[in-house]
Amino acid sequence: MVEGNVHAARGRRVVGLVLAGLAALMLVACSGSNSSSTPGGATGVSGSSPTSSTSPSPASPADSARQHATAAYAGMWQAMAKAGETSDWQSPELAKYATGDALGVITRSLYTDHLNGVVTKGAPKINPQVSSVDPPGEPTTVMISDCGDSTTSLKYKDGRLLNDNPGGRRAITAEVKKQSDGSWRVTRFAVEGLGSC
Repeated sequence: MVEGNVHAARGRRVVGLVLAGLAALMLVACSGSNSSSTPGGATGVSGSSPTSSTSPSPASPADSARQHATAAYAGMWQAMAKAGETSDWQSPELAKYATGDALGVITRSLYTDHLNGVVTKGAPKINPQVSSVDPPGEPTTVMISDCGDSTTSLKYKDGRLLNDNPGGRRAITAEVKKQSDGSWRVTRFAVEGLGSC
């Protein structure tokens, strides 16, 4: 039960960052979801020539798991950011990228904002890094470490800025698991305090 209370407390702190992070993830997902090579470099368009005759070698199961897990993590933030624009806690996009505890935290946070007439504008910046895969040969669980920056993500009520808290950088840890249908979804995540990274 202590772990549940910790997750609930973190969930409340996560909501603002989650919503802010979605927009940043949108940037990452749009610009780098098909690339897996450059750590921290998900902000560019691939420069490979379409006339190249060399085919890339097939990815190892671990590399494939890293790519799918990172895409699910980025997709989760993107879906949260989009849902945060209207505090749509029922958005079907959320369940495409998150499940279990992660989905619960997101929907509760959005529902709370909805009840309070609060929406989120702006996008956080993320830089997800795979910290581990398990089991190594045929991964079904991928752990991601991130340092999200919510400085540009702000909450509004009745068209007015809710507060002038500028946000900042927070350490994020996420667990992404392969589901029975073969998809990857974030199952848990924790967002640490401001200035934790």
